[in-house]
Amino acid sequence: MNNALEKNSSAVRKRIEGHVFDDEEGEEYEGSEFNGFGDYFRRKKIKLQNLDADMRAASDKPPIFKGVVAHVNGYTQPPLQVLHRDIVQHGGGFLQYLDSKTMATHIITATLTPKKAIEFSRYRIVKPAWVVDSIKAGKLLPWSDYRVLGESPSQKVLKFDSDRGLTQSSPTARRGYKEQTENSFYTSQIKAEAQRNVATQLTDKSPLSSRWQPDKPGELLQSTERTLASAPNERYSTGNAGDEELKDEPMEFEDLPVPVSTNPTDSTKTPPKNMTSEEHNAWLLSDPKIRKSSTANPDFLKQFYSESRLHHLSTWKANLKSSMQRLAAEKGLSNRKVKSRPGSRKYIMHVDFDSFFCTVSLKSHPEYLDKPSVVAHSTGAGSEIASCNYVARKYGVKNGMWMKRALELCPDLKVLPYDFPAYEEVSRQFYDAILGVGGIVQSVSVDEALVDATDVVLAAAESHGIGVEEGSIWREQQKVDEIALALRNKIKESTDCAVSVGIGANILQAKVALRKAKPDGQFQLRPEQVMEVIGDLKVEELPGVAYSIGGKLEELGVKLVKDLRDTPKDRLVTLLGPKTSDKLHDYARGIDRTEVGEQPPRKSVSAEVNWGIRFINQTEAEEFVYNLCKELEKRLVNEQVKGKHLTVKIMRRALDAPLDPVKHLGHGKCDSFNKSAAFGVATHNYEIIGKEAVSILRSFRFSPGDLRGIGVQMTKLEPIKLNTLAVEGSQRKIAFAPFVEPVPSKQQSRTELLGIIEERNVLSDNPTTPQKFRVGQDDKKATPHINVSSTQFLLPSSPDPAVLAELPSDIRTKLMAQRPKAAVTEVQMEAPKPRPQSPVLADLLSSQVDLEVFNALPDDMKAEVLALYGRKPTEPLPQGSPAKPEAARTRRPATPTKPSGSRNTLDQISRRRDAQDGVIQTNFRKPVPIEQARSEQIEELDPEFLAELPEDVRREVIADHRRRLLALQSGLEVPLQRNNQSGNPLPGGQKMIQFPMLPPVISFSGSITSTSEIKDMVDAWHAQTRKAGPHKRDVDVLERYLVKVIKEEMDLTKAVALIKWLGVVVDQDGADSRGRRAWKLAVSGIKAAMQAAVEERGLAPLQI
Repeated sequence: MNNALEKNSSAVRKRIEGHVFDDEEGEEYEGSEFNGFGDYFRRKKIKLQNLDADMRAASDKPPIFKGVVAHVNGYTQPPLQVLHRDIVQHGGGFLQYLDSKTMATHIITATLTPKKAIEFSRYRIVKPAWVVDSIKAGKLLPWSDYRVLGESPSQKVLKFDSDRGLTQSSPTARRGYKEQTENSFYTSQIKAEAQRNVATQLTDKSPLSSRWQPDKPGELLQSTERTLASAPNERYSTGNAGDEELKDEPMEFEDLPVPVSTNPTDSTKTPPKNMTSEEHNAWLLSDPKIRKSSTANPDFLKQFYSESRLHHLSTWKANLKSSMQRLAAEKGLSNRKVKSRPGSRKYIMHVDFDSFFCTVSLKSHPEYLDKPSVVAHSTGAGSEIASCNYVARKYGVKNGMWMKRALELCPDLKVLPYDFPAYEEVSRQFYDAILGVGGIVQSVSVDEALVDATDVVLAAAESHGIGVEEGSIWREQQKVDEIALALRNKIKESTDCAVSVGIGANILQAKVALRKAKPDGQFQLRPEQVMEVIGDLKVEELPGVAYSIGGKLEELGVKLVKDLRDTPKDRLVTLLGPKTSDKLHDYARGIDRTEVGEQPPRKSVSAEVNWGIRFINQTEAEEFVYNLCKELEKRLVNEQVKGKHLTVKIMRRALDAPLDPVKHLGHGKCDSFNKSAAFGVATHNYEIIGKEAVSILRSFRFSPGDLRGIGVQMTKLEPIKLNTLAVEGSQRKIAFAPFVEPVPSKQQSRTELLGIIEERNVLSDNPTTPQKFRVGQDDKKATPHINVSSTQFLLPSSPDPAVLAELPSDIRTKLMAQRPKAAVTEVQMEAPKPRPQSPVLADLLSSQVDLEVFNALPDDMKAEVLALYGRKPTEPLPQGSPAKPEAARTRRPATPTKPSGSRNTLDQISRRRDAQDGVIQTNFRKPVPIEQARSEQIEELDPEFLAELPEDVRREVIADHRRRLLALQSGLEVPLQRNNQSGNPLPGGQKMIQFPMLPPVISFSGSITSTSEIKDMVDAWHAQTRKAGPHKRDVDVLERYLVKVIKEEMDLTKAVALIKWLGVVVDQDGADSRGRRAWKLAVSGIKAAMQAAVEERGLAPLQI
């Protein structure tokens, strides 16, 4: 053990031993200041030591734990309070709070998490048995004999066996809680009870086995009977301590699909020791009979689901319940009726068989009608009673009781086999009778149903159900009694079985009335009886109130429902939560707002197996998962649903569980794990589900030999659409409207008649780009006309001359200038020839203005252009040609095979058309000769180069290439960036915001500026000088630093955090010495200096 442990634990031990408690006049019993959490805890620890000192002084027991300072971690047996009392009374010290692991000499715990096992590996970690055994021995036993953290390695180790060669085994797992409770009071009581049961156990030949000879036993019953007759009463020993009390108990064969021998291979052979899980499973499956009953059998799933009694029961009841619901829906009786008016009376009937399974089975054995009888799969002690008649209940026998206990209560108990065909037939007759009543039917189980007969009763009583008419309530109550009696007689006549009926105003009252009606009767809970009848019930008898809720209410003194009415609702909310408290508050007053109607749709479909799971390798486990997914697919198809959310459930053998559980091939004590996965589209395909399930199984990395149960479940179900051809036809698709070719315009422009203009995709000019067929290429509206040579700046037809005159000359020139006259192309346009102009005007404008454009301008625009150049028109300008209608300018769609027309001719026509409309397009480019523009070539992008670029860079390069290509094709070269070359400030008077410089960060003791680092230095400083007190120079250094933080760094939060931290450190020092008083004075002086600094800045005082 390291020196720190010895040093610190010794200091704590001396402080505890020197602690003296006289009275409650000390400062620890004074009131705490606001926000004084540290001071509060310091005082609390002193008070706890006061209690220990008083207990230690009053004890007369030997001080065997003197010098021990113990701390209890987590759950232990004996509990913490008992260990605390025993250690202190025997002279030891005890720490309720462990501020540091070196404070305690011994840490008592039952088990540690893997993380804590690493953290506590260098300390004395002992089991609670060390304290108990030391007290029994009267001396302090060596703690190393009770260590929790063993010295053996945690990973698998290689060991050499003389008989079997090199093997791989895991170290023995710690038993944890099981080991520490073997000698506890509860375990001793259980063992005593087990010994009494063994003394009264049945002999090899049970007297009941000769009496139980049903006329028509099922195959499952015959198989199980043969198994029980041939199975010995002793199991082979598993070599695990703690199971000796169960070795003589006959094994439970409740879920065996096929008869197997209890002992594999040989009844006297026991498995070798120190075997891995896989090796033990291989040894176990060497018996052919066991192999046939486990997952090693390829037909295991089919055999399990076809012969397992519990699966048969649960599946059959679920299917029958579902069929009854469909039957009710077909007759239109499960449709929810119109919502009743407030204050209207309702009549709900709860109909239930009396001991359904037992009553139906007794039809085949009428000689046992008046004798105590039960339905079970066998007479074995491990058999579970499914149903018992009321004669057997008088002896204390109950449903779900083990046969062993039932035979102790009633030795003459008659055991009847299951008769599933009879159950199904009686259940159908039962529902036929109920559906004949009318009203709304809700199926609860195969032998139980709820009926809302309000409409039937009101119609028979000729009443509206609202208000109090002459005899209306009496007639309604009489009619519902008559309907219930008629229903009971009809069921009795058709099934020869008795049912009971409870009648109430809601489901809760009907259930309470049913308890008073049983057996073979009916009872109507009238409104005036509700409060009294429900008030006399125990709280646990209310629907949905379990034992845990009843225990919590009992702590409040609430045992009966009438006690619940007197409990304030806010106390119930605090104890149980808002939802549960609201429900109980209503139930106590007979209120239930649940409506009778259809059950919610099924939300999950699953397939699970937790018996017979024994794998030798991972391949077997994965193959079994695939087969289980096939079973799940079958169930999904049967329910006509598919799911989008898969959950895999895995049961792994617990670390302290034996390789062979008490139940043969059962799962035993296990740890459960769940993991889910979501599918993008709902599915029921076992291949898709199985692939994901196997992936989940692999992710757990469990040893296949430790697997004891596997289940797959699908949720988020969707109905299967039968009218789709696709496998996954439930996925939605976008439905586009059919394309309708627009009617071409009757008017066509002269431009279209010429056939020289071709509308093309912007990127189609590149010969390397293939032209793909477009859906709407025949639609003229689907191909918009893009004027690639224009800009977004459009001038009105009549600009204000005053505005133009105010513009700078260079900007005014650029706005009015046009490109040079385009060269003559090979294709000639049929257009009106321009009117002749005067030579002087032509010479003046030819250098800067296109004459064709100038002639197309309106008169006022021509006058403005001439005024701009300082000329006046010498003669009236002729009128421009009128603007062509919009329809005439519609262009013909692109023809991929036709060569392009003249770009320059198109530009001239476009500019002339814009001028005729009174719109001038500006051009900010520098005039470039046509020959130079044509000579420029843009290189194609290298696909390999683009593939190497990141996604965002590749998009920018492609966009830049397209921009340059458009500029070259249109003759418009738009610069990427416009720099202010003149250096003049931008117009608008924009200004930049100038933020002040941040104050400098003050460093402490060199280059330390972090608050956490300074706190660490404060801790170390206090630890070194806690006894003698701080030096004056050190206090001045910290004081000057905090003042600078306030004045120069201006960080009040940082300064307050540091001084508060120093105060907490000083307050937590429980020693009342000269050093602590000196530290108190130092803290007060620093706080005063900080307040003065804050005052100099003109701020409010600090809350320190």
